[in-house]
Amino acid sequence: MTSNNDKLFEPYRLGPITLRNRFIRSAAFENMCTSNTPSQMLEDYHVSVAKGGVGMTTVAYCAVDLSGVSFDGQLYIRKEALSGLKKLTDAVHAQGAKASIQLGHCGNMTHFYTCHCMPVSASNGFNLYSPTIHRRLKVSEIHTLIKRFGEAVDFCREAGFDCVEIHAGHAYLISQFISPRTNHRHDQYGGSFENRVRFLNEILDEVMLHAAGDEATGKRAMAVVVKTNMWDDCWRGSDIEEGIKIAQEIAKHKVHGIVLSGGTVSA
Repeated sequence: MTSNNDKLFEPYRLGPITLRNRFIRSAAFENMCTSNTPSQMLEDYHVSVAKGGVGMTTVAYCAVDLSGVSFDGQLYIRKEALSGLKKLTDAVHAQGAKASIQLGHCGNMTHFYTCHCMPVSASNGFNLYSPTIHRRLKVSEIHTLIKRFGEAVDFCREAGFDCVEIHAGHAYLISQFISPRTNHRHDQYGGSFENRVRFLNEILDEVMLHAAGDEATGKRAMAVVVKTNMWDDCWRGSDIEEGIKIAQEIAKHKVHGIVLSGGTVSA
């Protein structure tokens, strides 16, 4: 007789990839990079997780641009990181597991000396959490960052990853656009719910385009997962009702998985 628990150990189809079971090491920041490039410690960590038998392990929080870096021990997309990440994914695959990587942008959750520019967000303001002064992104800069997410997917494919996870929660940049607490814009990216989720939707359009496979060119398809929090847990933030609407917006893009996190205070 088969129990429901046995299903946890059965292979699972996640979009275009098949995991050996339903166990996934979710993205949680390791802080194991050296000068924003993958270290042997980071590789050893994820290989040890793969050896433990999970279906997939997720390298946490890789910024799509230097302006989105919060810590020196964090990755960001650039050619100097490619060989180290390829070495990591090869080692994870050798243990029979799939490799995923979380892509995002921290927005105002950083400092000038880390991201080498004035921190950016949906609106001008002062982030008490960092703390730091931050400036409003121009529409042209928003469009550039959207393209960065697509380019990051291509980079991660080249690095050997099977899946990307887009971080749209936890008071990082995408969340800063979604939350009425941090988004005070009066253009097409602010105000109504439809406008506040526009940045997320345009990023996911770009990501799904780049993640698609192409048999003619041999380009392999990648799985796409999106992480979002269900409420901001603060005054004038997104509530659970809006959190459900955000998840529904994400689902419209036919992503392969949605990670629903708890409440996060928007700074």
